[in-house]
Amino acid sequence: MNNDQKRPRTLSELKSLLESQIAFLKRSADAYDNGFEDEAIRLAATIRVLLHDSKTSKSLLSQLNMKNIDFFDSATDYDPQNRLSHHGLVCISLGPSGSRYTAMLDDVPTKMRKVSFKEWWNKIIFADTQKRLLSRQKIILIAANQDGGAHIDPELNETYAAISKEGALGWMIEDQTKKRPLDWPERAAIRQIAHEVLKSLISGYEKRPKPTGLVIVGGVSLVTGYLPAQAKMPPLQRGHKTGRNEPCPCGSNKKFKQCHGKT
Repeated sequence: MNNDQKRPRTLSELKSLLESQIAFLKRSADAYDNGFEDEAIRLAATIRVLLHDSKTSKSLLSQLNMKNIDFFDSATDYDPQNRLSHHGLVCISLGPSGSRYTAMLDDVPTKMRKVSFKEWWNKIIFADTQKRLLSRQKIILIAANQDGGAHIDPELNETYAAISKEGALGWMIEDQTKKRPLDWPERAAIRQIAHEVLKSLISGYEKRPKPTGLVIVGGVSLVTGYLPAQAKMPPLQRGHKTGRNEPCPCGSNKKFKQCHGKT
């Protein structure tokens, strides 16, 4: 008797599995929001199960014929002309507990729009100071396949490693006399991707982040956060200092002194 014979899954089984995967996604997202930020790796593995099709495997949404739904896109668009690095899915929050990359969930600075899966999956969400690019798809598959989600490879994608662990986005945190790169932007991006997936699959789903401090969005815009007046923040610095008469890096076509330099 051949014990390796297979049978097709029933529609009922697939729907039950979808409910389980959504529950996994929500639990890991809650754990991330409660401070367990390495949970991002498990978020990536679950998102891969839901969305990734290959020559040898079929995603759960494809098996349910659901890949034709529109997906919520909360990322700012990548502008190749912008001299700054790009982190379109995350912000940088500066507060009493330190400075870190943060997923803004439903508190994004622009209105979310719905796009096709292909556009959403392939959108550029990171461009480092050398203009090396990563899309949502790349971030999820590298985190899941190489960085511990489902497998740990002896080698890691060079661009992912540079952005994740080597400060290739250019943001530095200064603590007293010591400077270090601001690490783990991909974890916050994966958390935001998970939020987009949950919003796309669950009608009316909403969640907002816990209050932080001053927030820098996309490397460009400054918005008011929830910083207590007595809080002290370490300074956050870029590798390149923009001159007062240089074009403002936000892309406004104004001189820096007439735009973000005023603050």
